[in-house]
Amino acid sequence: MGGWVDDPIMQLVAAHRSDWATGAARALMWVANSLTALAVVVLLAVVVVVARRAYRQAAAVALAVVTAGAVARLLKELFGRSRPPADLALVHLAGASMPSTHAALTSAAATAVLVATTWTSSRARLLWTLVLAAGTAFVGVCMVYLGGHWPTDVLAGWALGIALGAGAGLLCRRAQGADRRDDRRPDPRDEQPQGS
Repeated sequence: MGGWVDDPIMQLVAAHRSDWATGAARALMWVANSLTALAVVVLLAVVVVVARRAYRQAAAVALAVVTAGAVARLLKELFGRSRPPADLALVHLAGASMPSTHAALTSAAATAVLVATTWTSSRARLLWTLVLAAGTAFVGVCMVYLGGHWPTDVLAGWALGIALGAGAGLLCRRAQGADRRDDRRPDPRDEQPQGS
């Protein structure tokens, strides 16, 4: 079972489910697990990356997502935690539960975008922070609502994703800073020899 934190939350969620919320959560889960949806997201991301020439930022997001997925799978094997019982679940997912891979992937991607991007205004940064945080939270809440994960599975996934996303984003920022420092250094070929 889920323990003293997870059990009461799951009982409360199961007792207050509604048809419209269940439909919305199932739709999100279908989109999140759909290869078509993944292909559309990847295509849109490629268009944005090429249009903005944000190759390092794209690499940071890819690094964060791939690493988060791999580490989440390893941790699932290590912890071997069971998923919520059938009487609390509307979906039945295979494999171990802790941490939530969906939560890890979404928080890793969102954090990498926020950290790696050089924002032109604080308003743009705030807007994107709110949008990405809301999307990440919605995915995690839906996983708990549907009974695919215990709440602490989602919290662990978010923590993992935030840590790995921040690390990848900081690597990107460091590389950008190194490029800027190189751009400011005078090119020795441009210096004129001193006349005699």
